[in-house]
Amino acid sequence: MMFSEENPAAKNGNIYYIDRNGRLFYCILQFYRTGKIPSVDKVKCSIPITQEQLDEELDYFMIPRPNNSKKSKLSLRSKTLAVELDNLVDALKATLNKLILYFQKRFLMSAGGHGFNITLEISFYASDRIPYLVTVLPKIIGKTPIPLITPILNEQGLGTKAYLIMNRFGDKIGNYLESTFPGLNWHLQWLEQFNDEIRPSDAMYRMRMSLCDKFEYDDVINNCCLSTVATKDYYKDDYDYEK
Repeated sequence: MMFSEENPAAKNGNIYYIDRNGRLFYCILQFYRTGKIPSVDKVKCSIPITQEQLDEELDYFMIPRPNNSKKSKLSLRSKTLAVELDNLVDALKATLNKLILYFQKRFLMSAGGHGFNITLEISFYASDRIPYLVTVLPKIIGKTPIPLITPILNEQGLGTKAYLIMNRFGDKIGNYLESTFPGLNWHLQWLEQFNDEIRPSDAMYRMRMSLCDKFEYDDVINNCCLSTVATKDYYKDDYDYEK
């Protein structure tokens, strides 16, 4: 960068003479203050600045833009895949959150709150001729959350597209969801269906997400508003003991 010690343009040690646009220099100062380059649409001044003008100033002051240059070099196919991958992951996250809300009462109250399981299983086929299949556990007699989550999945047009994404990025998706939802266990399996002639008729990816979580009494107390009361009781016990 321009203000690094290695820059030979420095005069008299660390003294620089700069003759540049004062309006644009605000963006340069903001970078050195915050480490972030302001967006031109968020810079308020009487004479608007353009992205081209800002880019010229950033080049002059030797401010690197690795993220922007990296994004600009993405091919159309890479950009499309990135968007489709985000859409699929967002749909899976929204589906899980919908199921957690649906089973909320049972999740909180079952067996003292220990070890309640929610399992979501979706089969994505290689052919759009076969629609995806959804299974949700536990099953409640006369009730099912599938009508609640189907619109979320249908919005993404799942099918061959989801199959192809799972084929290339399934493990990464699982790692991300496991880090996002504590207690989540991801399992992805590739299978072939066979017809009556014992020949493969279609391939599919069966995705299973099992959420098994439990709570500890002390963890709940220490991470809610009751923690202050628990702390007071703790010191009160010490005080009573000393007396």
